[in-house]
Amino acid sequence: MTKGGEIILLKSIFFMVTVIIISNFSFEITYAQQNKQWNIVAIVPDDHSRRAMGAYGDAQAVTPNFDRLAEQGVRFNHAYAAAPVCSPSRAAFFSGKYSSQVGINDFLMRTPYYQQRGLDTQAVLWPEILKNNGYTTGLIGKWHLGEAPRFHPKNRGFDYFVGYEQDAKSFDPVLDVNGKIGKIVGHTSNIFVKYAKDFLQQNKNNKFALTMTFREPQRPWNAVPKEDLDAVAHIDPVVPDVPGVDQQWLKKITRDNYAAIHALDRSVGEVLDELDRLGLSENTIVLYVGDHGMLIGHHGYFGRGAVGVIAGDKVVGDEGIANLYDEAIKIPFIVRWPGQTGQNKSVDVPVSNIDVFPTILSMLGIDVPAGISPEGKDITMLLKGGKPQISQPVFAQYNMENFGIAHLRMVRFENWKLIKRFNQGAPANLIDQLYNVDDDPGEENNLIEATEHQEIRKKLEAMLNVWQHKIKDPVLAQYAHET
Repeated sequence: MTKGGEIILLKSIFFMVTVIIISNFSFEITYAQQNKQWNIVAIVPDDHSRRAMGAYGDAQAVTPNFDRLAEQGVRFNHAYAAAPVCSPSRAAFFSGKYSSQVGINDFLMRTPYYQQRGLDTQAVLWPEILKNNGYTTGLIGKWHLGEAPRFHPKNRGFDYFVGYEQDAKSFDPVLDVNGKIGKIVGHTSNIFVKYAKDFLQQNKNNKFALTMTFREPQRPWNAVPKEDLDAVAHIDPVVPDVPGVDQQWLKKITRDNYAAIHALDRSVGEVLDELDRLGLSENTIVLYVGDHGMLIGHHGYFGRGAVGVIAGDKVVGDEGIANLYDEAIKIPFIVRWPGQTGQNKSVDVPVSNIDVFPTILSMLGIDVPAGISPEGKDITMLLKGGKPQISQPVFAQYNMENFGIAHLRMVRFENWKLIKRFNQGAPANLIDQLYNVDDDPGEENNLIEATEHQEIRKKLEAMLNVWQHKIKDPVLAQYAHET
């Protein structure tokens, strides 16, 4: 072989070796990413409406940290709570079951009726499964799923608990700190962040799953630190123009709502910064999932799934009327999964907070235990940019029992949404609602009686009926008996 031939051969061998090394290196990176030990930080606010965030199109909301989170991950544009009030929605979030399946109908209250009621102790929660798979689990904030000892978070899969059952003052609250109950000086937004930082520092070398259920932006909205009030003082809110509603009063309470949301955003930012400081961001999945929405003048109402009517500058019949308008049940839902989803992505496929259970297990590579069948669906495919082969409906329910009696069921399918009320003793055409939410996002035009839409109405009613039978919805037996 000539010298020139030897040089060519050596170059060829060098090139092949280089390709092999690079290929192996790329394989190792891909393998490492797929088999990374992921941590979880799941954040659930109280009453944070989907609309009130810059990432969701509200240019007035001062939410730089939520916007940053959305830019770094995936935003679901049509996410729903499985129920429009606190306790039932949180039950679905943790259990992957609908509220009627786990013994939670309306939000729990501090009354004798609720003293021995709570989330079914037979229901398996995703934090329990993670704990059984070697994760250190923590809950900081509001529980609201039962105050009897058997319902306590530390008996439901959490190693660490700092928080309260259902009611706490925003300043100087009385909290349970791992079994020690007493007043903690400060504002809840700052207190919970302090304990979150402690948890993260203590568990930075462990597999961990931290759930933060912030008090904010629960009322009173102006009971926040001055820095949060100052941050929104310049805002002249755009509010619903509804006859009979005092516009200046509505602007003031809306601005106060922005202040409470700013306190929440500031707190979430501190937690994200702490993940960065500890070098945990790249192997920590962050989920931000609302518990329900909030009507502030929308349709003339004030409240969540249970609302009162606004007359002038007062709310009449507070929490006495049940509803499933999007303003009550649509939620912010953002997931940051580093290296897995791409950045600044959005998904228009409807999803639900009941999907969190199977999705977290899927992201962590943990099988759903035998004998457990969550109702939610695994949405990791959507997170990674996939598209469903067929459209799937999203369902919700609300059994009001605190300040009135109402049984509402909802199905959202493609651009259509049907709300049915059961056991009302009135014709469906007078009490049910049908909306094309693409054409009518404000849900102002009820099409339930429109002749040209009766076919889609029947299709949605059939979907709802099949779902109700699947989950053994107790309202079906009552409805059949009365009809």
